[in-house]
Amino acid sequence: MADSILRTGYEDAKQQCGTDSKSIQAGDAILHLATISLKFLVTKCKPIDLVSRVPGKQYFSFKKANVIARPANKALFMADSTAITRLWKQWLAEAISPTDFAKLTYTIALAPCLAMEIFDRQNKKGPATFFECYIGHLFAKAVGINPTKRARLPVHGRDVLMTMDFLIDMGKKHRKVHLPVKMSTRERVVQAWAHQRLLDAAYGNGVYRGIMVLFSETKLDSRSLEVVEICVPDQWLAYQALLAHMDRIYYFDVPVRYQELTEQFPDVIAIKQFGEFFNEKEAVLHS
Repeated sequence: MADSILRTGYEDAKQQCGTDSKSIQAGDAILHLATISLKFLVTKCKPIDLVSRVPGKQYFSFKKANVIARPANKALFMADSTAITRLWKQWLAEAISPTDFAKLTYTIALAPCLAMEIFDRQNKKGPATFFECYIGHLFAKAVGINPTKRARLPVHGRDVLMTMDFLIDMGKKHRKVHLPVKMSTRERVVQAWAHQRLLDAAYGNGVYRGIMVLFSETKLDSRSLEVVEICVPDQWLAYQALLAHMDRIYYFDVPVRYQELTEQFPDVIAIKQFGEFFNEKEAVLHS
């Protein structure tokens, strides 16, 4: 029964976001999926502490039978569905604190992924698809326009259509936005910089502002239960300096080594906590 409810919730969220990502219906479907996922995790699964090898962070997960879901940051994940619903209402009323917004968005993004990894492990694309739906909704709601996915590139007198994660065009008074979305950079992240390079070459540098949104870089060893962060800062520095420029990179759980990279090269790369976008939205979209 729980599996059926979760599958229906996932399909509804995907459908509502596909129909109108900025809509109230899409938001309601996302919240519903997150809350039923939390109830499933709390009532049908067992919490399990993990061994964190990440400085300053502690992680746990949920287990059912022999299946363990991906890591959750103890400081950010809230397992109380009632509390999450309350924070969601505060967010809609624009009365939520930055700390609570970080917990709300982290939990909403992760809870369905944890549940899917336990009840539907065959759906390998499900977590990434939901995360993309959620980010699309947050940005569409913030700017009042649904993102598109098809870029039209002029090449030798013809138009070449390419699929990208999200593109947002808010008119002449705002920056156009290229919005790559990934659960982690192990998902072919160089593609995001390559797409930005194509947009720069086709339309001019900076016409499309690159804003990449990522969830985390944690990896769990299911035997030792150790959690590490997989980071490649030198590769990122090369992509950012030599391939294309991402104006902002936002993480739900900022990796330690990428935070250090930002501190070391502040004029080259800006990696921030996801909630900061909403504090600097006007500057990002207008400047």
